[in-house]
Amino acid sequence: MTDVQDAPRASLALLRRITDRHVVEQLLQTEALTRADIAAATQISKPTVSESVRRLERDGVVTEAGAAPSGRRGPAGVRYRLRSDLGVALALEGGPDGLVAELLDVRGEVLRRVERETPSPVAAAALEPLLLALVDDATAGSPGPVRACSISLAGPVDRASGRLVHLPHSPFLVDELDPRALLAPLLDALAGADVDVDNDVNWAALAEHDAGVAAGLDDFCYLHLGHGLGGAVVQGGRLVRGHSGLAGEPAHVLTTGPDGRAMRLGECFGALGLLRPGSDTIDVRAVVDALAARSDEDRRRGDAVVDAVAGALASVAALLDPAAVVVGGPWAGAPGFLDRLSARTDALLVPPTPVVAASLGPAAPLLGARVAALRALRTRLFDQPDPA
Repeated sequence: MTDVQDAPRASLALLRRITDRHVVEQLLQTEALTRADIAAATQISKPTVSESVRRLERDGVVTEAGAAPSGRRGPAGVRYRLRSDLGVALALEGGPDGLVAELLDVRGEVLRRVERETPSPVAAAALEPLLLALVDDATAGSPGPVRACSISLAGPVDRASGRLVHLPHSPFLVDELDPRALLAPLLDALAGADVDVDNDVNWAALAEHDAGVAAGLDDFCYLHLGHGLGGAVVQGGRLVRGHSGLAGEPAHVLTTGPDGRAMRLGECFGALGLLRPGSDTIDVRAVVDALAARSDEDRRRGDAVVDAVAGALASVAALLDPAAVVVGGPWAGAPGFLDRLSARTDALLVPPTPVVAASLGPAAPLLGARVAALRALRTRLFDQPDPA
């Protein structure tokens, strides 16, 4: 008997949550709306919308935003908006080009952006205080507690622990870093936000899937060509991370090196003299010059780069059969490079796999982290189940 009586109550609570979410969705899209505006946009009856607005106002989710302009007789409708102090999201990016932090409100507006330079390569002991100062500056004067944080870092990340681990040929961190443990005391003091850490290439792939050249593609590979080499694999619309979270690292894929020798892709750049002196960091300018083929030596090195990258791509594509390979990064746009890479890859694959240029540019990793942080914030605020 208890189950029969409780079933309608549960169904009613579910309907209320669904209605409330529809109201919230409208206020996420438009800053302030009347109840009549919301009813018209959602096709939900005005009395039901009014009840929902009252609930959301009582629960501290929405607040009045003044009277709506009216060109007709009668009292003007009251507009409502989401409260500004509900909470904020924090998106961070760190790599050879520096550190960036963005503070986002629940509607996705960037409230504050802070940038800092950082040495590269860098040790964790030098990077940690820079990250702490960056977060402290970005969250100063926040209108609400930080409830979600996503971090993009240039390097492989152990997803189980969130640690940035060092592998050979890494251009950024020369040892290991634990961002969650580092930032936990600071974020706990704000709101205890969960910290989601991933490498920059995974975030870039998610951004391309969300709003870039891979939108609509649920199976693709992403290759980053810059100071370091990075890769991501998306299948069924989700990242494939592998056993230790390091799936998609192309630097360690065997390919054809200079003079036809088999070697790891990352080692090819050392063999070709295309690393910065005394480091495992790729010299982007030297690679671009080689691809421009202004001399016989550059032409030899440029052809070797194309062959090496194509060999690695062909191995990955033959195993995964992606709909496309998306290529981005500082030297991916060198004149003629993508056409040469596509032609060489086509010659190695049956059937050929399209090789396409990434569309979001260097902002892609931060865009991906921003999307994830905003989703996490909204989930925490609006999609939590009712307490038992």
